[in-house]
Amino acid sequence: MAKIAFIGQPNVGKTTLFNSLTGMRQKVGNWTGVTVEKVEGHYTYNNKEFSLVDLPGIYSLMSNSIDQKIAREFIVENKDATFVNIIDTPNLNRNLYLTLQLIELGVVPIICLNLIDEAEKYGITIDDNKLSKKLGGAPIIRTSGRLNIGHNDLKKAIADYKTKPPIIIEYSEILENAVLEVNKLLDRFNIAELNQYPRRWVSLSILEGDAEIISKLNPEFIHEFEKIKNKIEFEIKHDVESYVTEQRYSKCDEILSDVYNDSEVHDDIDVILVHPVYGLVIFAAVMYLLYTFVFTVNEITAEWAGIIIEYISGWIAAITPAAYQGIIVDGIVGGVGAVLEFFPLVFVMIFSLATLENTGYLSRVAALLHNIMSKFGLSGKSFIPLVTGFGCTLPAVVGTRYISGYKERLTTLLVSPFVPCSARFVIIAFLAAAFFPANQTLFSMFILAVSFLVLIASSWILSKYIIKGDTEDFVFELPPYRIPDWKSVFSSTWSKSKGFLKKAGTLIAAGSVLFYALTTYPTVDASYAYMLGNMLSPLTSLMGLDGTAGISLIFGIIAKELVVSTLQILYSQGIENALTPLTGLVLTLVSVLYIPCFATIATIYLETRSIKWTAFSVFYNLGIASLVGIIVYQVGRLMGF
Repeated sequence: MAKIAFIGQPNVGKTTLFNSLTGMRQKVGNWTGVTVEKVEGHYTYNNKEFSLVDLPGIYSLMSNSIDQKIAREFIVENKDATFVNIIDTPNLNRNLYLTLQLIELGVVPIICLNLIDEAEKYGITIDDNKLSKKLGGAPIIRTSGRLNIGHNDLKKAIADYKTKPPIIIEYSEILENAVLEVNKLLDRFNIAELNQYPRRWVSLSILEGDAEIISKLNPEFIHEFEKIKNKIEFEIKHDVESYVTEQRYSKCDEILSDVYNDSEVHDDIDVILVHPVYGLVIFAAVMYLLYTFVFTVNEITAEWAGIIIEYISGWIAAITPAAYQGIIVDGIVGGVGAVLEFFPLVFVMIFSLATLENTGYLSRVAALLHNIMSKFGLSGKSFIPLVTGFGCTLPAVVGTRYISGYKERLTTLLVSPFVPCSARFVIIAFLAAAFFPANQTLFSMFILAVSFLVLIASSWILSKYIIKGDTEDFVFELPPYRIPDWKSVFSSTWSKSKGFLKKAGTLIAAGSVLFYALTTYPTVDASYAYMLGNMLSPLTSLMGLDGTAGISLIFGIIAKELVVSTLQILYSQGIENALTPLTGLVLTLVSVLYIPCFATIATIYLETRSIKWTAFSVFYNLGIASLVGIIVYQVGRLMGF
């Protein structure tokens, strides 16, 4: 089976093209020995089977991040594979940097000029033949993943591809002389571990300070190399590592000088959207409008969902024998129904975030928040997994794989459970409707604000005092604004929200049965559930909560949605009659901040491979939630609430 690999920088549309070619014939796992996601797929063309690997999005082939190291090792270990270099055509100059490195590493890739529709919209023109000639005969294919342009051309180019010897990309006389001198050192010392790489590429990698390559050099080599390096830096008046980078970008400009015509279209709106003051105001306004929209839709759908669930519950009650009505109607139907009533709210929330991401706005927010987040041990890269947490904490934890810096990654992973997921959003909506029906949006914004204050404070503590390591430089890009690809938006929304339905039909149903059993046996008045509640009462009483609320929190560890179904069943007289607005607020905060569900705890362990950090995450969340609950209740009491 022919092996194909997609390689390119982040946000160039690799995944869209990959999904289009492979359809449902995909599998996701991890690269050997690391937690970075590996996506493989298959497709058939002219009765021939092709195996396709989607390599991590990288800016460079240096080994200063795990993603870049994976891509480089794959290239070296799979010399028989066909490589397709996916390029963001409107940003061809920046993307060509990686192309030059591929050629230096001995690979003449198929050049896929993706997002060609956007390039044409901006008036950008490209001479494909000239570009191919300057890159050593690399085939040039024009595609658009979202508009299905050029997919058959790409398949044909892959099927017809013949291996070509790479051209030598020449740089300035100073750099070329330096490469020759390093080559002489390599000949002299003959380091066996480096013989698997092209000699010229090794010399350039040493000059640009590639940590992995340099680690293979012996002290005598390094001593001789320092003499070469000092000589060059005296001549160029700055560090040689930056000089190599400058020369590559200069070569990109030279290659594109009579190939690429840029209309110089710029998005002036970015000056406002990433402004440290105006940008934050706009971001706050966008979030307020988003929550207003979500709750407005929920008010319309919740009533109808309630009527439908009540009808189904009555129908099931009518056909269920009396002996089983308790466990089926009160347990399963009552528990699952209380959660399913909020599915439209979850769907609309995820849909709204997917739309913002598709337009390119969330990338602007990442750039906007980087300066703030970096002061607290996070980076702009942390924003995307944290936003993913609004859908589900589990993919948010997994999403931290793409943060290459160990310190930022672990910090982001440990604080991601503080982001209210869709399940906890159900709790917020339920308690907001019960205690603050006229101000549901403001109540939700307040809970969100407290969550992020806790998240930021925790990030600072973890980064400054607990997690050791150096911080990583943040590289980000602002993709062009796009009209949302509604097919992609709905596909993403359904993919993320259907998990909610699966949990309702499996985990929540099982949890509801367990809950019913614990609240019924040995007797209703002295059940196992109330025994557990009484055990928690010394802690929950400090927050103004009774044992009943404590029971709901216990079941929330199985699945956060069970907090709602538990409260709905236990407070049969109506929760608004059992608790006060203050204790309702406390219960909301504690539910949002305390231990994540079992699935997330398991994922934290799988991502860290550390019992220490997993246990730390559990007890840290529990401690923070308890502290916040106690403070809010005690302060609220002192203020007369």
